[in-house]
Amino acid sequence: MRPRGHGNAPHRAFILLPALTVLILAVLWITILMRLRVEEAAALHDARVAAGTVASALDTHTLKTIHDVDAIALLVKYGYESSPDTFDLKKYQAYGLITADTALQVTLAGADGHVITSTIPFSGAIDLSDRKHFRVHRERADVGLFLSEPVIGRISRQWSIQATRRINRPDGSFGGVVIVSENPAWLTDGFYTSAALGEHGMIAVLSGRGSMLSRRAGDAPSRTGDSLPTGYVDPHGNDDTFTDPIDRVERIVAHREVKRYGLTVMAGLSVAETLDDYYRMRRVYVTMASVISAILVGLSTWIAALILKLLKGRAQLHRLAHTDRLTGLSNRGCIMDRLEEAVAAPDAAGRVAVIFVDLDRFKELNDTFGHHLGDTILAEIARRLTDVAQGRAQVGRLGGDEFLVVIEDDAAQAPDVADAITAALEVPVSVHGNAYRVCASLGIAVLQPGERAEDLVKSADRVMYDAKELSRANRAPRAKNALVA
Repeated sequence: MRPRGHGNAPHRAFILLPALTVLILAVLWITILMRLRVEEAAALHDARVAAGTVASALDTHTLKTIHDVDAIALLVKYGYESSPDTFDLKKYQAYGLITADTALQVTLAGADGHVITSTIPFSGAIDLSDRKHFRVHRERADVGLFLSEPVIGRISRQWSIQATRRINRPDGSFGGVVIVSENPAWLTDGFYTSAALGEHGMIAVLSGRGSMLSRRAGDAPSRTGDSLPTGYVDPHGNDDTFTDPIDRVERIVAHREVKRYGLTVMAGLSVAETLDDYYRMRRVYVTMASVISAILVGLSTWIAALILKLLKGRAQLHRLAHTDRLTGLSNRGCIMDRLEEAVAAPDAAGRVAVIFVDLDRFKELNDTFGHHLGDTILAEIARRLTDVAQGRAQVGRLGGDEFLVVIEDDAAQAPDVADAITAALEVPVSVHGNAYRVCASLGIAVLQPGERAEDLVKSADRVMYDAKELSRANRAPRAKNALVA
């Protein structure tokens, strides 16, 4: 009669293989999806870093751009304050100090707010006393350079940002305002590059209240005037994705504060452009995973059987190669490999220590009561050593009644561990209602420069034998611990 187990084997395989195939497919697709999630997160992270880099560069650019305008304001301020009666703004134009390239318009307003002179011809009395960029200097002497929000100039009739400085009379009283007018595009048009920002990137300069001063997106010129929404974005908000209310493009944005002038610059990268490469890669990954899935389904029987056999064989070989069958501890080869790894680590000298444990008169106990009892006692000793070493050291059985405790990174613990081992072994081992007292000799050795793992174990072994001889000479119930420096 054929054994029943042999007859059931094909049936068990038939049931197992579809489940294993489903598992492999699940792992494959979970891995693909997790990989795609990682790639997407990496692409977004890189975009945030890039946006931050662009925002930092825009911060520097804005500082320099405003500084250049401030230089013009200071030049005119100095000239007028030095000689108000002979000051002639036209000469500044004639000598090329003020041109259309440096400023849209330069205007000088007196203490009463009326325009005294301007680089653009004007007629009639023009009063600027109601404008904020005039009033702020009349009311305070410590403002320095002031930047207005975009307004329509009363001379140029164009949207412009007013960069202004206070003029002082010789006695320090208010004498008027120097006004340098610039098209809002001046802050952003000279900076935008599609190489850094893409076709749908965006840069903007905001006032401290979040109002738009200048903005550029893609090839479109900066938008100015009443088409720019106030409260465009919280200028102190965190960098994050942001759907632009102007063009409805979702962007990854970064902010930088231009603290010197109370402004905020913002750089944004299109999320769609940022993820374009990711979307292409996702199509490739999904196609590849679909092909692999088809192959796995076709070869499921062979693959599942091979994997199952390989895993079972590998697990068995690993246990045989690394574990002591009697005690469950690492065997000699495994614990020595662990010690060699610890010794090979940088700065291992002085940090790695071993404790050599040898059970006293264990052979006599074995011969008297039999190997079965001896094996039971060895297993209990191994359990106690494991409990003592948990979290502090690794324990292995070298063979017979010899054990090795490896402390990998704190040799100073060795005496405490040795004392704990000695205390644990003082408790008699109970087998079938009988108590057996097991004593041990311990030798401690600390790794010295240039020593190998074998040398360290030999040192501990030598110290252990010295301790054993000392114990015998003193007829002590247990050995003294010794330490090799």
